[in-house]
Amino acid sequence: STATSDDALSQAKLLAAQHKCIVAVSGKVDFVTDGTQVVAVHNGVPMLTLVTAAGCSVTALIAAFVAVAPHQALLATAHALAAFGVAAEASCGGAPAGPGSLRVGLLDELHKGLFSGACLGANLQLL
Repeated sequence: STATSDDALSQAKLLAAQHKCIVAVSGKVDFVTDGTQVVAVHNGVPMLTLVTAAGCSVTALIAAFVAVAPHQALLATAHALAAFGVAAEASCGGAPAGPGSLRVGLLDELHKGLFSGACLGANLQLL
């Protein structure tokens, strides 16, 4: 798609408000909304779009974060996206050799970061 995550934000807010749910839009900047509040997540690397099952993996991570904090689903979703993005950044120093090395490095970094309890480098912004 040639559309950006910014292009989808208004529709995401509408969808979240109509269905009383949390909607996440991924892109260069990820957005998470409940229809009223919006959190922007400025983490990740462009090559994630080339990694098969990255979207499925981050969705599973979001589910895990929301399961721990169901009454704070907006922030839990944003933090899950940030953790995934930070792991991608750390796995390749911002410049992966290719999607294969990014995929392996991402798994290693998720393991290290999530199990150490650290998510340094998260860049969240409440809009």
